[in-house]
Parts: sequence; structure tokens; C-alpha cells
Amino acid sequence: MSRNWLSAVTYGMIAAIVIVLASAFLLASLLRFTSFAESNGSILPIVISLVALFVGGVIAGAKSKEKGLLIGTITGLAYCLFNIFFQYLGLDQTPGVNQYLFLVANIAASALGGAIGVNLFASKH
Repeated sequence: MSRNWLSAVTYGMIAAIVIVLASAFLLASLLRFTSFAESNGSILPIVISLVALFVGGVIAGAKSKEKGLLIGTITGLAYCLFNIFFQYLGLDQTPGVNQYLFLVANIAASALGGAIGVNLFASKH
């Protein structure tokens, strides 16, 4: 694997975090300024996280140009470790079984995105 894997993972992580933060801002605005209730959007954070990691995986795979499945998996793992550390250190909560299943789904979405990103932006010879 070439040396640009760290750069690719960093770009993928930044993209995923930016998408999650922008979506959190949008959802918070919807909750504050409309009649949208929390119970109406209970699946939205899960979908947003999966989409954000898929896009982050695509960006990481496109940036690395090789081994997209591995780069996407590393991006997903890095994001999930960041998420677990934030949850444990910032919110003083330990993850449960459902949380771990959710993290595995996030890693799978990122790995799939990485594989697609490598092939989507591959140069044609």
C-alpha cells in the first residue's frame, strides 16, 4: 500500500464528520423551529451516519486509488473509535450490544464506499 493511505483516511473521516455535523445542525433546527418531534425521526441518525460513512468511504477510496475495501474499512474503524471515545469520555456512557452492531454496520458501509470509490474514479487505460 502506498503512503497516501493516511491522507485518504483523513479525507474520508473529515467528510463523514462534516456530513454528520451539518445533518445534526439541520435536525436540531427542524426540532427547534418546526413541529417535527424527536419520535418522528428516530431512524434518521442511523441513516445519516450510514450515508456519511458511505460517502467518507467513497472519498477515501477515490483518494487512495487502490485497495478501496481496506481503506474504507480503516476509515470506518477510525470513525467508530472516535465515536466510542467521544461517547465514553465525553458522555460517560459505555456502548451496548446494539451500539456495537451499529458500529459494525457503519464499518461495512464505509468499506463498501471505499470499494466503490476506487472503481468509480479509476482511470481508464
